[in-house]
Amino acid sequence: MSMHPIVERFLQGGLPEPMAMALVGGSLPVPTMDLLQALAHACLKETPYTQRGLTFFASMPESLLTGVLLDRVDPPAPLQLALCHRKEPALLEVALLNASLTAAIVEASVPSLPGSVLEIVLNNQVLWMERHRILDLLEEHPEAEYVIKRRVNEFRFDVLRLIPEEVKRQRLEIIDEVEAGHLDRAWSELPLPKEKSKEEAEAEIETEDMAAERRLLAQKPILDDEGNEITLTLTQRMMKLTTNQKIMLAIKGGKEERTFLIREANRLIQVNVIRNGRITEGEVAYIANMRTVNEEVLRIISNSREWMKKYPITKSLVMNPRTPLPVAMTHFKRLYESDMKLLIKDRNVAELLRREAKRLVDMKAHGKG
Repeated sequence: MSMHPIVERFLQGGLPEPMAMALVGGSLPVPTMDLLQALAHACLKETPYTQRGLTFFASMPESLLTGVLLDRVDPPAPLQLALCHRKEPALLEVALLNASLTAAIVEASVPSLPGSVLEIVLNNQVLWMERHRILDLLEEHPEAEYVIKRRVNEFRFDVLRLIPEEVKRQRLEIIDEVEAGHLDRAWSELPLPKEKSKEEAEAEIETEDMAAERRLLAQKPILDDEGNEITLTLTQRMMKLTTNQKIMLAIKGGKEERTFLIREANRLIQVNVIRNGRITEGEVAYIANMRTVNEEVLRIISNSREWMKKYPITKSLVMNPRTPLPVAMTHFKRLYESDMKLLIKDRNVAELLRREAKRLVDMKAHGKG
């Protein structure tokens, strides 16, 4: 079936800009399916017409789109457009059941789908067998119910044979504990374990002083910023995780997970802990005071205006011998005089910093006199 000449010229890049804008804005008389092809071309990658196309596509009646997408769609790009940029369950169901749907489109669309239609994707065994990444995306989806996560792991083992029985058993145990409220939800979104990459291995290099400090800490119970002890069960489960799983947990995990992971030697894990969107100011102050934390973490803290407005964070950062000297020199003048005097006596911090702090205290005393 031939396409409307105007749409053909648009797809080939030969349509003048005013006409192209009119086309993606729905102002030209072309068949709906041809219009959807033009909109998919304009919106699924960054073009000068993307915003106008998305605005018009969002306004198209659901009933009109549902009727059009019931038939085969060739090329199938409009299906991806609907899956990524509409939220109506009935419309999405039609798109997901369309005979023209491809595994590549499903893989690109799963992160945008609402939780209510994920089961349709999971039931399409032909597509996720073609692209195993679809199962990973379903398991990682923030709106995926635990029954979805459970079935994903069962399919990985029973159908694809991608994971050993032991890994399957552990993952299903984790899902049960998350569902029961014993573990943070982020545990149910962990990726499959994999070998440590070269970058992850290099990120574990640390100085002898830091390694010694870490060995000393390992002999003590793990406490959070409020002095609460982390449970032994959680500690034991964390010890079984691979580096890539710890990185994912650092990004999304809860307070107990962050408290444990910030003690890891791996720089990538520490950096992702401090960038966790759920981290609190109390935790940041606690981390800023740690002697085993990587310098990059301290730089990230110092670069946050919001965090550096809080005196406990500023004080911890300046007093920490691990803080890079330029960072400490930038912020030490904000310390209270009592804390400044403590800084002067602290032989763990740089001599230059102590000298400047003493000079400032002396100047203030002289000024008062």
